[in-house]
Amino acid sequence: MKAPDFRYHRPTTVDEAIALLADAGDDGKVIAGGQSLVPIMNMRLAEPETLVDLTGVDELRTGSKTPSGACYGATTTHMMFEYELVPDVTRGLLPHAAAGIGYPAIRNRGTVGGSLAHSDSSAEWPTVMAALDAAVHVRSVRGARTVPVRELLLGFFTTALEPDELITEVEVPGLAPTARWGMYKMCRRPGEFAESLAVALGEAEPDGPWREVELWLGAAADRPLRLNSTEEAVRGEASADLLPDRLVAPLAADLGQDLSAIDPTGRHALQLHAVTVQRALQSAERGDTA
Repeated sequence: MKAPDFRYHRPTTVDEAIALLADAGDDGKVIAGGQSLVPIMNMRLAEPETLVDLTGVDELRTGSKTPSGACYGATTTHMMFEYELVPDVTRGLLPHAAAGIGYPAIRNRGTVGGSLAHSDSSAEWPTVMAALDAAVHVRSVRGARTVPVRELLLGFFTTALEPDELITEVEVPGLAPTARWGMYKMCRRPGEFAESLAVALGEAEPDGPWREVELWLGAAADRPLRLNSTEEAVRGEASADLLPDRLVAPLAADLGQDLSAIDPTGRHALQLHAVTVQRALQSAERGDTA
């Protein structure tokens, strides 16, 4: 199938883009890399009457350091993070995450702003940016605002963006020199969407216990989840001592599941998430991904 007819605009400034989006009303959509929207349109699952293409707005494809981290234009591609064509203030986490997204053709066109606006919890950027406590800068003809990624993502393909708003920048805080990070993605084949995706951030000596730790899990619910109960189980422990079976009970609590009532399919999924979290912790403690 192919997409139905639509009006196409390719503005060259943000002001022009937000004016076009305001004129389009509820029937308008923003397109950047098109790696998610175009297939959905081809399947007739989305039928916008107007597309506003941001690829002609040069100011949206930039990256620059700030006093606290860095800001990346919304149409910065995954490939630009992968090859560090923009500054990395996360000591390797952003390039590592970008390198696991899809395939080279997808990374060459897909964008960080588009991924966050699409809000698929099985994708890398929603979980990684939530873990980093990143924020998006949003504009419309009504003005500008800043939205933390943790508040932007409301559910499957649902965000806090209004129909006339577009993401212009993603602001990422820098990681402290002593911070460790680990990320592990479970998928059937390299490049596919995650079946489970974990990010660990914190403070720990190599092979020693975690003094501080923050854990985020993607592909387990309709948006990335912070694993508060699992963090409590991990804090003060070394990852080598944390076998996946020890993480199953706190993970069930974080996911709101009654462990005694889970069927075999649910138990398998829970075990898979436990393995993913443990491997993210192990890689962070070893420091081999930073």
